[in-house]
Amino acid sequence: MDYLKELANRADFSAWQSWSMQYRVLAVVVGLLVAWLALRSVLPAMLQLLRPALFIVVVLIAVWALFPAETCSIEILARLPKLCAR
Repeated sequence: MDYLKELANRADFSAWQSWSMQYRVLAVVVGLLVAWLALRSVLPAMLQLLRPALFIVVVLIAVWALFPAETCSIEILARLPKLCAR
Protein backbone atom coordinates (compact mmCIF):
# COMPACT_ATOMS: atom_id res chain seq x y z
CA MET A 1 0.00 0.00 0.00
CA ASP A 2 2.88 2.35 0.72
CA TYR A 3 4.17 1.72 -2.79
CA LEU A 4 0.85 2.91 -4.30
CA LYS A 5 0.86 5.99 -2.06
CA GLU A 6 4.38 6.79 -3.19
CA LEU A 7 3.35 6.42 -6.84
CA ALA A 8 0.38 8.72 -6.24
CA ASN A 9 2.66 11.30 -4.61
CA ARG A 10 5.09 11.12 -7.53
CA ALA A 11 2.29 11.48 -10.05
CA ASP A 12 1.12 14.73 -8.44
CA PHE A 13 -2.60 14.39 -9.24
CA SER A 14 -3.23 18.12 -8.81
CA ALA A 15 -3.77 19.07 -12.48
CA TRP A 16 -3.57 17.28 -15.81
CA GLN A 17 -0.93 19.73 -17.08
CA SER A 18 1.38 18.86 -14.20
CA TRP A 19 1.34 15.14 -15.03
CA SER A 20 4.33 13.72 -16.82
CA MET A 21 3.78 12.19 -20.26
CA GLN A 22 4.21 8.66 -18.88
CA TYR A 23 1.37 9.11 -16.39
CA ARG A 24 -0.86 10.75 -19.00
CA VAL A 25 -0.40 7.82 -21.37
CA LEU A 26 -0.95 5.37 -18.53
CA ALA A 27 -4.13 7.17 -17.42
CA VAL A 28 -5.53 7.21 -20.96
CA VAL A 29 -4.74 3.53 -21.52
CA VAL A 30 -6.26 2.49 -18.19
CA GLY A 31 -9.34 4.65 -18.85
CA LEU A 32 -9.85 3.12 -22.29
CA LEU A 33 -9.40 -0.37 -20.86
CA VAL A 34 -11.97 0.25 -18.12
CA ALA A 35 -14.42 1.74 -20.64
CA TRP A 36 -13.96 -1.23 -22.97
CA LEU A 37 -14.55 -3.73 -20.16
CA ALA A 38 -17.62 -1.82 -18.96
CA LEU A 39 -19.12 -1.67 -22.45
CA ARG A 40 -18.33 -5.32 -23.02
CA SER A 41 -20.24 -6.35 -19.91
CA VAL A 42 -23.12 -3.83 -20.05
CA LEU A 43 -23.84 -3.56 -23.78
CA PRO A 44 -25.31 -7.07 -24.34
CA ALA A 45 -27.75 -6.60 -21.46
CA MET A 46 -28.71 -3.13 -22.71
CA LEU A 47 -29.28 -4.41 -26.25
CA GLN A 48 -31.41 -7.24 -24.92
CA LEU A 49 -33.56 -4.78 -22.97
CA LEU A 50 -33.79 -2.29 -25.83
CA ARG A 51 -34.40 -4.83 -28.61
CA PRO A 52 -38.20 -4.25 -28.76
CA ALA A 53 -37.77 -0.47 -28.84
CA LEU A 54 -35.09 -0.70 -31.54
CA PHE A 55 -37.39 -2.96 -33.58
CA ILE A 56 -40.24 -0.44 -33.32
CA VAL A 57 -37.93 2.42 -34.33
CA VAL A 58 -36.68 0.50 -37.39
CA VAL A 59 -40.26 -0.35 -38.43
CA LEU A 60 -41.35 3.29 -38.03
CA ILE A 61 -38.41 4.51 -40.12
CA ALA A 62 -39.28 1.99 -42.83
CA VAL A 63 -42.94 3.02 -42.83
CA TRP A 64 -41.95 6.70 -42.89
CA ALA A 65 -39.61 6.07 -45.84
CA LEU A 66 -42.41 4.39 -47.81
CA PHE A 67 -45.34 6.56 -46.72
CA PRO A 68 -44.12 9.92 -45.36
CA ALA A 69 -47.46 11.76 -45.63
CA GLU A 70 -49.40 9.00 -43.90
CA THR A 71 -46.79 8.70 -41.16
CA CYS A 72 -47.00 12.45 -40.49
CA SER A 73 -50.76 12.20 -40.17
CA ILE A 74 -50.26 10.25 -36.92
CA GLU A 75 -50.70 12.87 -34.19
CA ILE A 76 -47.78 11.81 -31.96
CA LEU A 77 -45.33 11.59 -34.88
CA ALA A 78 -46.53 14.88 -36.38
CA ARG A 79 -45.06 16.69 -33.38
CA LEU A 80 -41.54 15.67 -34.38
CA PRO A 81 -40.23 18.59 -36.49
CA LYS A 82 -37.44 16.72 -38.30
CA LEU A 83 -39.69 13.81 -39.22
CA CYS A 84 -42.44 15.82 -40.89
CA ALA A 85 -40.39 18.70 -42.33
CA ARG A 86 -40.96 17.63 -45.93
